Amino acid sequence: MKMSFKLAAIVASLSLSFTFNAFAAPVEFQKIPEIMKKFETADLYVKKSVTLGRLPAASEIGADFPTYVADGKGGYSLETSNVMTDGVVIASMPNPIVDDVFNQWLVPKETWISSYGSLPTSTTEFKPFKRIKTIKAIKIDADMLKLLGSEDGSTAMIKVSWDEKGMRVYKDGFLADYEYGIAPQEMQENYELAPK
Repeated sequence: MKMSFKLAAIVASLSLSFTFNAFAAPVEFQKIPEIMKKFETADLYVKKSVTLGRLPAASEIGADFPTYVADGKGGYSLETSNVMTDGVVIASMPNPIVDDVFNQWLVPKETWISSYGSLPTSTTEFKPFKRIKTIKAIKIDADMLKLLGSEDGSTAMIKVSWDEKGMRVYKDGFLADYEYGIAPQEMQENYELAPK
């Protein structure tokens, strides 16, 4: 009898531990001094590819908007999900991740203007924009993943303003200096070191 009670206590303890870990809050990397120190000597990058942009149509306001990224295995995975508002621009990579699935995300209009210079005018067609703003970015290695509370040694969840569930970042991807992560494949295909 004692043995089964002890076993039940262990199972309950493990199950409780798993519950807390599975729903751990995303980490605010800006509050981790070891990570922020790396930004002091971080390289500057500029987007080498164009970003497509359009304004949301009236019928899209209030609808869920998923953002997909490459999963590194020839497919895609859900990165974040947001609700469309009239205060954003829909940004899109020019080429699909796979088939007709594109990496698309929402950008506040003020951020879009500071990054690309002017707002799109169409609600039906994506138009190309060249990014004018550089970013500071640091590579995510095993040590950084530990600081971010990674449980699998490959990914971690960071806190972002646009999704309370956070944003998944990946080993060998990058952290950008103002709040987001860039997956390894996206970084390789779409960014380059800024000219000095």
